[in-house]
Amino acid sequence: MRLVYLDESARDDRFYFFGALIADAAAVRHIEESIDKFARLIAMNVRGFDPHTEFHAVEMFQGKGRWESVPVSWRIKACDVVAKVLAASTARFVFRGVDLVAQRSRYARPFPAHLLALAHTLEDVHMRLGGIDEDGLGLVLADEHHSAGNARRSLRSFKLQAVPGYTTRTLECIADTLYFGPSCDSRMLQAADIATYFLNRHRTIEERDPRSARAIHKIVRNIRSVTVSEYVWRP
Repeated sequence: MRLVYLDESARDDRFYFFGALIADAAAVRHIEESIDKFARLIAMNVRGFDPHTEFHAVEMFQGKGRWESVPVSWRIKACDVVAKVLAASTARFVFRGVDLVAQRSRYARPFPAHLLALAHTLEDVHMRLGGIDEDGLGLVLADEHHSAGNARRSLRSFKLQAVPGYTTRTLECIADTLYFGPSCDSRMLQAADIATYFLNRHRTIEERDPRSARAIHKIVRNIRSVTVSEYVWRP
């Protein structure tokens, strides 16, 4: 069985994305240990930095929250290190999105974007699991979210039948239900967040600062080296 770490990300009211990090035991150990090790290195060099601080992409890249006092060089390095850790792991990444502008233009009553992107992502994960794991099962873990109840109910529906007009198969490879927990306590959810954030940003924002553009290009190149699916649905 593989563990699937799920993260969501939006870009204003234009796009909605989900990222899914599919990991075996070796990947989990490698990613957790590597991020913890680098967090301790930051703490040794940046006064006041708590090595248990969450690696949250928005705060890291923009210098907000607990990353506000961390020098930009260390913040960029931290994002880059996580991307390199993923590239060196046995994990695989799925990135799916919905073009909200196109969806609203096509449908008078569009299927909720959050649930549609979730359905597309889980269907893609389902397809990958059958080819990489002996028992073909994956257990999905996600960051705590206000719509956790809806997501669980939707997964039950997705396992019984496809989403009419949107998905083509039921999700027998997704085990049990969706499990939600705090990302601040999970390096794996943090890694999924970083991967999802940077693919989102790279696809939807034109960087004005050449230094930011170079840093993001490097980070995204490593993330894409383990990305097995990257697609935005436009009706």
